[in-house]
Amino acid sequence: MREAQLANRRATRLRRLIIIGSAALAAVLVIVMVVVVTLQSNGTAGAPPSATTSASGTTSATATASASASGSEVVAPPHATSNNDGIIHTSNPGKPVVQLYFDYQCGPCQQFDASFGTALDLLAQTHEIELVHHALVFIDQNNTDGPSHKAAMAAACSDVVGAYIPYNTAIWNASTQGKYTDDLFLKELPPKAGITGDALATFTSCYTSKAMLPFFNGVGAAGLKAGLTETPQLVVNGKMLPNSTFTGKSGNDLKQIIEDAAKG
Repeated sequence: MREAQLANRRATRLRRLIIIGSAALAAVLVIVMVVVVTLQSNGTAGAPPSATTSASGTTSATATASASASGSEVVAPPHATSNNDGIIHTSNPGKPVVQLYFDYQCGPCQQFDASFGTALDLLAQTHEIELVHHALVFIDQNNTDGPSHKAAMAAACSDVVGAYIPYNTAIWNASTQGKYTDDLFLKELPPKAGITGDALATFTSCYTSKAMLPFFNGVGAAGLKAGLTETPQLVVNGKMLPNSTFTGKSGNDLKQIIEDAAKG
């Protein structure tokens, strides 16, 4: 029955093609399939109540967790939301809360980042939006050694050492250059994000111990409870935007898209 349900969902999604445009690819129509989120969660006990709860003001004044080179457990990254359902990229209380759901292994998510990632980061860093990232690991299903898990845990561990934004960018830059590997996350990307010395030891301990695994189980469970069915998914003030919103659009259009959604 489960296989039949999944097949039906895939058949339905095949009729929903998304064309994601970018300034660099304005003349090309890239048709990508929306990734259907597997309805199987990894350890949903104690899941946060909602993934669409406003993240305004949820940045901890101090780190809620820390890792050490000796391998102490990390429950959640320092900039986790109060519900532990995501990581706050940039906190700008009072501004539209923009939440991005993605899987680092998801092809359409890579396309979305190529088209809109820079513009989204810029809006956050110029204090026009509050940006929250929800990294999902559903493509791996239950394989905690899968690429999605590795990427998500590496990103969270980079937050432990204060390098989440540049490390997240480095992951997306590497996403089209080959497979996600331990060497990539532990050796190649840290220098690009400025992670060296003692910070590198802390980051490595956090990553190799899989200290963030329970956190990402909770992120996935919260996404399912919020009604998430596909990635990438952009949510503005709790409103899920249809992926068709981005058809034929580029990063130059993103600010207006968010403003229109925030008004509604």
